[in-house]
Formats: sequence, structure tokens, C-alpha cells
Amino acid sequence: MGWTKDRLQAEARRAAGWTTTALGFTVPLWVVADGILLGLLVLCWTVSGGWRERLRRISANPVAVAAIVLFAWLLLGTVWGGGTVEERAFWVKKYANLLLIPLLISMVIDAREKNRALLALAASLAVTLALSFALSVGVLPTGGLINCDPFNPCLLKKQIPCDPSIPCVPANYPPVCDPSNPCILKKHTTHNSLMAFGVLVFGILAWKSSRRWARWGWAGAACLAVGNVLLMVQGRTGYVVLAGLAMVAFHMYFGWRGMVAAVIALSVTFSAAYQISTSFHDRVNLVATGVAQWSSHAAAEDPIGQRLEFYYHTVQVIQEHPLMGAGTGGFAQAYAVYAKQAGVPVPSHPHNQYLLIMAQVGIIGLSLLLWLFVQQWRWASLTGDATYGLLAKGLVVTIAISCLFQPALNDHTEKLFYCWFSGLMYSGIDSQAGSRT
Repeated sequence: MGWTKDRLQAEARRAAGWTTTALGFTVPLWVVADGILLGLLVLCWTVSGGWRERLRRISANPVAVAAIVLFAWLLLGTVWGGGTVEERAFWVKKYANLLLIPLLISMVIDAREKNRALLALAASLAVTLALSFALSVGVLPTGGLINCDPFNPCLLKKQIPCDPSIPCVPANYPPVCDPSNPCILKKHTTHNSLMAFGVLVFGILAWKSSRRWARWGWAGAACLAVGNVLLMVQGRTGYVVLAGLAMVAFHMYFGWRGMVAAVIALSVTFSAAYQISTSFHDRVNLVATGVAQWSSHAAAEDPIGQRLEFYYHTVQVIQEHPLMGAGTGGFAQAYAVYAKQAGVPVPSHPHNQYLLIMAQVGIIGLSLLLWLFVQQWRWASLTGDATYGLLAKGLVVTIAISCLFQPALNDHTEKLFYCWFSGLMYSGIDSQAGSRT
């Protein structure tokens, strides 16, 4: 039987669905596979056709429209400000993953494909969790594949050469991945943010499971993931993400009384973690000490002080370019003016997505980013049943909190996870009909 046009398009769409599922497994684990799968997804999406209907779906979906408008403004930001052509192209490439959201939305991913992709993500996070515990108890050796330091924080990644102006391993900077900080495949901040979201995923799968063994298995994974985030891995962003997700979950199922219960539960849990876990205790104290000792008149030497230094000089850039910013790709050049005066190095980003967006494309860019989050929160109830609505809101909480402490729309894993899961969850929403298509 010959390959007709319709059959080719149908098979391409089917392959795109399986590629989307595979991304759910590789995003937490393997960067190289992510790139291959993204290329395959775009190819299958292109071949599968149906362009007129796709454009209609995108234009009728508020999340897709918001993502496109944000990317368009960032692209337009290359027209003004400083930065070389290479720098501008570099940052456009960083933000290009935002287009994955409308791409997946145009495919209309059905409930079966969503469930399959969610299970792939859960399996990947479960593998990460198991490897983390194995590293913690010494089953996995450090060195070799697990050879991590602040400039090489990931399993299966090439070592990044050290900048001569910045020490490779500061004396007060702990190793990123070892038995005392068992992050796997990703840097510790990424590991903990994903694992905090994994607590929500495992909990929902336990709630939805009809078989007792599966219910207890997923519930056990959720409990182990909480312990992994709070007691084992040294990613402070994950602490805050976990707290935010708990607040959303309790509020969604128990209303405002649930918020009170969440505050009490979190206070007890975090207090216990502070007393029990040396890792949690030291990471919290490091923040307090760093904030207390930081001064804008002296170069910071500790990680917390350095972040405050980045924030301080980035705010100066924003004050100089409040409306339009210094341009997409112009951050380093604009920051260098103030860094030279203070005698401090120039970072590639300020470890805060909101400040970075404002420095690059001004208050308009920040407003468009926040509008994207608002649209996702607003339409979360139409992503499926209550559990899918919780996952959609949990995604917004995860990315919104992550953006406070890192450039979450620029770091490979965080941005790909956010864009992939956004497209997955919000596919099928039609604002014109006020319902799912």
C-alpha cells in the first residue's frame, strides 16, 4: 500500500506525539537527547500539515498568543541597545524555546497522550530520585561520570573551562554533586526544583491510581522526594518551590482553610528539617549570613553576596533603561559600565529572570512575561480534570518562583521543562468557545 499524503501526515502526527512523550523522559536526564528529540518534533510537526487549523488553534489559545507576543518582543529587542550581533543571536536562541508552547498547542494533544507524557516524566524523576539515594549512600562513586564541581555540575557533561578572572572552585563553595549533596545529572538547583515538582506529580499519580500497589508506590515516591529536596540536596530554590506547591495544593482542595493548614504543616516540616538536616541548616544560615555581611561598596566573595551584587548593579541598568531596556543581548555591555566602576566581574546574567527581562527589554517585557503567567493561571481549569488543573497551576508556581533565583527561561532544563509542560497542559483550550476543543 502506497504512502498517500494523508497517511504521511497522520504518521508524522503520531510520531510527533511519541516524540513529545519521549521529551518528558529526557528533559530531567539527558541534554543531548533533548536536542535530537526537539529536532525530530519540529520535523514531524512540519510534515503533518493542517496549517490553517493550526493557526486557528494558536490564535484561539490565550497561552499560545501570550508566549508568541513575549518572544516577538524579545526578538524586537535586538533592534535597540548594545551587544554584538553574536550576543543578540545567542539570547534569541535562548528564548526560542518559548515557541515550543504554541507548537504543541497547535497539535491538540489528547488525554491519552497527556497521560503517557506525564508517566514518562514521573518515570524520569523516579530514576533521578533512585540515583540520588544511591549516590547518597555511596553506591554510586564520585568521579568518572559523576565528576562535578561549580563549573561542571552535571553528570555526562563536558567540563567547562574556568574563566581566568574567576576562581574555579572558591574555598567557601561546596562541591555540587557528591554523597553530601546527591544531585544527579543536573546542577543542584535544577535537581531540587524538578524534584519539588515531582512531589506534586507523584502525589497526583497516587491519588489517581486505582490499584493499591501503584497508589502506595507513588505515595512512597512522593515522601522520598520530599526528603530528597529538604534533607539531602542543597538547592534552596527547591525549598521555596516545594512550599509554594504545597500552598496551591492545599488551597485547591480545602479552600482558605487549607492555606492555614499548609502554613502550619510547612512550619512544622521546615522547622524539623532545620533541626535534623545539616544541609538544610547550613544552606539557610548561609543566606542569613550572606545578606547580613553584604555591602554595595565592596566586592562580594560568597555566593549570596555575589547574587546581591548582581541584583544591585542590574537595578542600576534598569534605572538607566526603564521602558525599553538595554536590548536583547545588551545586558553584559550595560552591566559592564557599573561593574567597571565597582571593580567587579561581569556575569552573563543576574541570577533573576525578572531583573534580566527588565534589563533587556524593559518594563514592557516584564509585563508580557507576567501576562503569560496570568493567562496560564486563568485558564488552568480548562486543562482537564481537577488534577490537571493542579498540575497546570503548579507549573506556574514552579517557574514563577524559579525565576526569582535563576534565569529559568534561559537555563536549558528549566526553560525546556516549562515550555514542554505548558504546551502539553494547555493544548486544546479555545478561549473563543470558553472550553476545550
